[in-house]
Amino acid sequence: MSLVKAKVELKGTRGGYKADNVLVDTGVRMSIMDVSLAENIGVEYTGREIDFISISGHKLKAKEAIIKELRVEDVSLKYEAVAVAQIPREVKEVLKRNNLDENVIIGLITTERANLIPDIRTGRLEKGEAFIL
Repeated sequence: MSLVKAKVELKGTRGGYKADNVLVDTGVRMSIMDVSLAENIGVEYTGREIDFISISGHKLKAKEAIIKELRVEDVSLKYEAVAVAQIPREVKEVLKRNNLDENVIIGLITTERANLIPDIRTGRLEKGEAFIL
C-alpha cells in the first residue's frame, strides 16, 4: 500500500507551520491538527465539537476551528475548517515511523476544495478538474 503525502503550509493568527510529508488520508473527512500546533499558530474555534475514532481505535473529541490559510501543495485555501484534537501518542508513533508529520493529517474536504486527487501510484496529490452538473 502506498501512502499519499503532501507539502502543507498553515498560517494562523499568531504564526505559521510548514511540513513536507503530511499524510493525505482519504478515510478522514476533515483535516486534523494537533491541539498543541493549533495553540501555537492560533486558530479561531467555532464552538462545534466533533466525535471521531482514530486509526488506533481511540474515541476522540475534536473542536472545529478555522485556520487563516491552509496551503496544500501549491493551492491556497483561505479560512479552512479543521478538526483540532489531541492526536494520540500511538497515532503519532505510526506517522513518525512512516516519515510523516505527526501534527497534521489532510482529509477529504480539504483535497476536494483544492481540486486535488490522491494518486497512490505516485504517492502525491494530482490536480483535478472541477465540474458542475
